[in-house]
Amino acid sequence: MNSIHDMGGMHGFGRVEAEPNEPTFHAPWEGRVAALYRAMGFTRLCFIDANRAMIESLPAATYLTAS
Repeated sequence: MNSIHDMGGMHGFGRVEAEPNEPTFHAPWEGRVAALYRAMGFTRLCFIDANRAMIESLPAATYLTAS
């Protein structure tokens, strides 16, 4: 795959700077969403492959500006 959703290894975006003592989640909502994904996967209400397909269907501008 070579699209906006697969930026790993693409040139022109600069170095990835490691954040010292980076927290697992930067905002409280991120932890809640991670917990929801795990719970929904356990109950078979949501699948990671379907979620990835939805994310990859986002327009490039939306994908790049989303947190």
